[in-house]
Amino acid sequence: MGTGKERSKFLKDLTRDNTQLLFNAIFNLPTTVVERSVCVNLPRPTTRLPREKKIPVDKTLTKWEAFAKKKGIQKKKRTRMVYDEVAKEYRPRFGYNKAGSDKEQNWVVEVPANGDPYKDWLGEKEDKKKENVAKNELKRLQNVSKAVKGQSEDISRHVKQVHKSTASLGKFQEKVKNEKKAKEKGKTRKFAPVTGDSTGEKEKSLALISKIASGTVSVNKEKAANKELGATIKRKREEEDSKKSKRRSKMGIKAQSNHFDKKKRQVSRPGGKSKPSRG
Repeated sequence: MGTGKERSKFLKDLTRDNTQLLFNAIFNLPTTVVERSVCVNLPRPTTRLPREKKIPVDKTLTKWEAFAKKKGIQKKKRTRMVYDEVAKEYRPRFGYNKAGSDKEQNWVVEVPANGDPYKDWLGEKEDKKKENVAKNELKRLQNVSKAVKGQSEDISRHVKQVHKSTASLGKFQEKVKNEKKAKEKGKTRKFAPVTGDSTGEKEKSLALISKIASGTVSVNKEKAANKELGATIKRKREEEDSKKSKRRSKMGIKAQSNHFDKKKRQVSRPGGKSKPSRG
């Protein structure tokens, strides 16, 4: 292909030719004129391309959202302005000079009839407000933690599936730096080895025999007898069915041989006609 100018000229000519072929193929398709512009009607796609990104998952619901969905509570948009009974005018619901702010700024608090007159009622009111703010913040953090935990579990599950998608089920799969070992969820059954030392199996068998002999294990004798009786009846029925099938097959063979002998006798007679029956 050469170097320098020859190479760049070759690439330029090749690109121009390929572009020209592409436009020729496009304008061979049916065209329509839309607002003095020629538009090409492209055919429907025949190849299904995979998604670039994964299918979006549903967002984890908060406690209130889950409760509202269960009870059928629908979210309604509240108005920004509300009527303040104290100021006798409309004020913002939140923020500066909100409705009810005059009541909160009162320096005099009415003591209930059965209340302690020496108690700091203003301080208690402020403490309740701080407690509500802290409670709301704690709930917000719990919702965030719940959402992050769900995302981390999804990621670990996908990583585990990818590891096990190889032919060796992830045995020789390279691990990422600081990657934790995936935990197996669910119950796993453990089986004793079939080869090697049989001391453990012997001890288990002896322990089971001694338990049965001591009478600590309750055995339902009636159930065991009924089970054995049912097995015996089933076995007898199977033997009878096999005898009947053999008898039928023998009868069929005998009848078939008699039929062929009769046909041979008819053919061997002159004229190949059967003897008329007496009537």
